[in-house]
Amino acid sequence: MPTVGILGAGAMGAGIAQVASTAQWRVRLIDVDLPTCEAAKQSIAKRLARNVEKNRMSQSEADAAFANILPSTHEDVSDCDLFIEAIVEDLNIKVSALKPILARLGTEAIIATNTSSLSVSDLGERIGAADRTCGMHFFNPAPIMKLVEVVRGNATQPSVLDRVSSIARDWNKQVAQCADTPGFIVNRVARPYYLEAFRCLEDGLADPAAIDDAMKTIGGFRMGPFELTDFIGHDVNTATTRSIWEQWNRPSRLAPVAIQEQLVSDGTLGRKTGCGVYDWSGEQPVCVLRPPQDAATGVSNLDDIAIRFCEAATANPESIARCSDRQRVIFTRILAAIINEAAWAAHDGVATEADIDIAMQAGVNYPHGLFNWSRDIGSDLVVMTLSALNATTDDGRFIPPLIDSGEHGSP
Repeated sequence: MPTVGILGAGAMGAGIAQVASTAQWRVRLIDVDLPTCEAAKQSIAKRLARNVEKNRMSQSEADAAFANILPSTHEDVSDCDLFIEAIVEDLNIKVSALKPILARLGTEAIIATNTSSLSVSDLGERIGAADRTCGMHFFNPAPIMKLVEVVRGNATQPSVLDRVSSIARDWNKQVAQCADTPGFIVNRVARPYYLEAFRCLEDGLADPAAIDDAMKTIGGFRMGPFELTDFIGHDVNTATTRSIWEQWNRPSRLAPVAIQEQLVSDGTLGRKTGCGVYDWSGEQPVCVLRPPQDAATGVSNLDDIAIRFCEAATANPESIARCSDRQRVIFTRILAAIINEAAWAAHDGVATEADIDIAMQAGVNYPHGLFNWSRDIGSDLVVMTLSALNATTDDGRFIPPLIDSGEHGSP
């Protein structure tokens, strides 16, 4: 039986342990002490029991998965084929924790980090194992979310990426390989889904509920951007935005929005504080954020191209009729923005078009891959729409890479 070591028995580490143990891997779960690991194992047992109750697995499968998890110490890792780090997002702490473990790992063991924001290359270099270090970025909750971003560091051996990708697929995950760049795929390409929604609010086009409705009704998104940011937490969402924006040399496409940063300043962070864009204290969420009183309310003569864009983007024409003119413009702005960011990510060498499509569907449940969606809409119409949208702004955020020299995105 192959063996994986997992450093970190918190929510993410325990989730990865459940995934691996269910796939018939032996798991050495390591944290500050054995009682912490035992507690995590008992939490996993409860989740396995719920899966049995819901007929997602048999009792014998659950028992086997539970038995595969071995609370361990850093001295017990010599038999590990793969070692995954899933601790706090601090490079110095990760390096300090991994170095003594590395001394006991076999020379062929692969080291993977679950980081979502730090450089895989820097980590590999600092622990002295850059050639066998990669990113293995799971999404929370790991047993449910299907995506793993497999991140290649500057010195990662191709065989390491192939092996880790194969393991992730054996663990019933979908894999998107990407370069070691800020935000990887999902956290970068998803930025405009939130940011352009806030800009539509800032421009007075509609209130957040109507914006959310446009994205769900016309586009088939499971959650609107404001519902999703309330769920994520505006503090987390804005911190990710600011970090990626800074690391990619502040392109206007990824710039933070003042309205959302004000929510953070006010402590209205979303569901976890009971209020954000919506008030979550009752049985049903109530939208409490309104457009600024001095917001411009025109749609800049975008009605005609928005109708064409919406008609091409949806297989359900009735959904367009159910939305207002402004909602059609909103949908056009937001979808065009994330399609454009996907194009920029491919242009910047983050990942292939196919991997970006896999990542956005499996990682954040987009209804379609953005490149496939763009092809369905038609490249000429997409470019025409981006040009029309860009004519309404003074920051150039809708300029696509095919008509730009490249200075707007590269880190």
